[in-house]
Amino acid sequence: MRTSHSILALCLYLGLVLAHNGIHPHLNRQPISPGGKHHALKTLLDNSATTSTSIPHVILHIDPAHPSSAAIRTSTTSLLVSPTSSKSDNVNTIPSSSSLPLLSASDEPQTGVTYSPYNPDGTCRTAAQVYADFQRLSPLSVNLVRIYGVDCDQVATVLPAAHSISVRVFLGIFNLNDLDSQVWTLVSAVESSSPVGWDIVDTISVGNELVNNYQATAAQVVAAVRAAREMLRSAGYSGPVVTVDTFLAVERNPGICDASDYCAVNIHPFFDGATTAEDAGQFVLRKVLDVKEVMADPSKKVVVTESGWPWQGMANGAAVPGRLEQRMALESIKQAWRDSQWGGLYLFTAFDDPWKVAEPGTFYAEQFWGME
Repeated sequence: MRTSHSILALCLYLGLVLAHNGIHPHLNRQPISPGGKHHALKTLLDNSATTSTSIPHVILHIDPAHPSSAAIRTSTTSLLVSPTSSKSDNVNTIPSSSSLPLLSASDEPQTGVTYSPYNPDGTCRTAAQVYADFQRLSPLSVNLVRIYGVDCDQVATVLPAAHSISVRVFLGIFNLNDLDSQVWTLVSAVESSSPVGWDIVDTISVGNELVNNYQATAAQVVAAVRAAREMLRSAGYSGPVVTVDTFLAVERNPGICDASDYCAVNIHPFFDGATTAEDAGQFVLRKVLDVKEVMADPSKKVVVTESGWPWQGMANGAAVPGRLEQRMALESIKQAWRDSQWGGLYLFTAFDDPWKVAEPGTFYAEQFWGME
């Protein structure tokens, strides 16, 4: 009986702290759509797919600038972290209806936000719902909105909604295994969006965190970026074509930035267990500078394509979720951007994502990054 209790305790512990090889833990957010009808969250963090009963390999980064980190570093850079409950917000906290918006009319015009067009059950939001979502963004002084894929007819629904509030759009192609089809789906949607057209498109990304999540090699991503760029140029698009990955993946594979028209990198300070909300901006700035050091051309523009802070979930060491903490973290990130003027900033994310799966590897916070 004592042996069985020990095995059970070990399994429960591993379910919270399983770590391996230093990969950024923020789970892939883009839903897959088998047959184009049903959306299920991808949680691939290594070369094998996880099932609903399996435990994903969760990798937590600890900033070497914080030697006091509570995480345990092994010789292979694997880290073990024991999350604790947030003291500032209970997991069942309901946001106050009187909460102030986290972006104000005085915010700098180059700040963008990310957006996903899915209902809480994972189904696609209608064109009318997308349009209404964008009207909720209109009081905020942003001029860029990032989306991730071409499913749910989202390019066709997002472009007119974006045009209605005078913002440009960062489009995405997610699945490299169906690259040609996804490129031409995107092209067709843009071309049929008259009178908007290509003028509203700021950037097109080919993949999001694919190298980080072991869904593609760096060489495969580079080849896909080049192939997609050629197809997009032939279709009349002349703007930037990039791939997006985490700062860790870029530091280890700088060629993915070198192949992009600018370096697009996701940086989430919440996943560094030694970083507080107040220090979030300095964490992001350090990682931007680290990325520049490994690029073939350090003068190339770096755009932070995701950065934010959850308002609910479990604490990751010094990184504590909460409404106050989210507000402090976002202001810290925006202030660091204002002071240093790296290439651009997209805050993650416009609204909560209840369609995502709550998991221990992301501190049960994955649904609660919405700023409104």
